[in-house]
Amino acid sequence: MSNATDMLDREIVEGDFVVFYSAIYRVLKVSEGGRNGKGMVRIILANPSHSTKPVVKHSNEMFKINAEDVTLWLLKKKQST
Repeated sequence: MSNATDMLDREIVEGDFVVFYSAIYRVLKVSEGGRNGKGMVRIILANPSHSTKPVVKHSNEMFKINAEDVTLWLLKKKQST
């Protein structure tokens, strides 16, 4: 079996960034996808606070995003503070 996939059936691997509802997360661990490629993914906020904890969600509720774009977004956030 292969890794779990996102809403557009793109494979999600450890270290990817995903959008889940209105937040950006980093993927910590991915389960194997079932027959339809959907599985469970452990994620943590891309810009965590000291009290942020990882959560486990269904991969078909996520959308994989470009890591370079997330890096630029994080850098921009740090400059504005």
